[in-house]
Amino acid sequence: MKKVYLLQLLAVVVLAITSCGKDGAVGPAGPAGTQGATGAAGAVGATGADGTKIYSGTTAPSATLGINGDFYINIATSGFYGPKTAAGWGSPFSLKGATGATGAAGAAGADGSTIKSGNVAPGAAVGADGDYYLNTATYLFYGPKIGGTWPAPINLKGPKGDPGTANVIYSDWFTPSSYVKTTIFGSSTFTYNVVEPKITQDILDKGVVVVYAKLNGYNPVIWPTDQVSPLPVVINYLSGTTPEIDIWSGLYTLGNVQISMKNNNNVYGSISNAHSYRYVIIPGGVHIAAVKLKNYNELKAALHIQD
Repeated sequence: MKKVYLLQLLAVVVLAITSCGKDGAVGPAGPAGTQGATGAAGAVGATGADGTKIYSGTTAPSATLGINGDFYINIATSGFYGPKTAAGWGSPFSLKGATGATGAAGAAGADGSTIKSGNVAPGAAVGADGDYYLNTATYLFYGPKIGGTWPAPINLKGPKGDPGTANVIYSDWFTPSSYVKTTIFGSSTFTYNVVEPKITQDILDKGVVVVYAKLNGYNPVIWPTDQVSPLPVVINYLSGTTPEIDIWSGLYTLGNVQISMKNNNNVYGSISNAHSYRYVIIPGGVHIAAVKLKNYNELKAALHIQD
């Protein structure tokens, strides 16, 4: 039995010695483990110091503006201040550099076109290609000259326009409330006078005054309502079986316009205050056809008269 135990002990010793020998090969990596839980948030950091600011204005900065470390730009002078210290803003330095040296002269440009003029057509020797020419006697404009030749001109002077009407004077419509009755040798005349300083001696000598009437005091059968006619006008009608003739006139003298009316039978004791009138003063030099003077609407259109 001792021999058996001894053999077993020897086997244990050999096994121990063998296990303490050189390491074997590294086995393959095992599979990755699962991610662990998120850790708790860290504590909030301390508040940082205030940053620097850059102010601007058109004057020097005041002592109360900004805090230490700030900057300031005077945009009117390009002066730059800062950083501000306990002693204030200090002196600025200029952001605008010194004036640079004058650059080299550029290349000469091409000759420009010239506008020449005279009181005759331009000759072939006048001007260079690209030039223009004005004939001041005829207002013909030539150019540009091409290949030494002046092209056909264009006329800068348009056709003569119609005479102007800027100096035409016209009154508003007026309605006399009463007329003056004058009887001479049994014949009665009713008159109404308007003082008009614009009727000057020059108007009497060279111009014309036209008086228009709307005789709305009549029955519309005799005179249609708001019909306008120049004076003088003669109205024939019957009063019962008696023929009546009313003669209306518009007379003008120096500084005055007179409306007058007379009846062949002197039947009127007064004149209706429903009649209205206006006058137009046309100076000499304003040419209006006679037909337009008789047609009130044509005259209004020609002279741009407003009702």
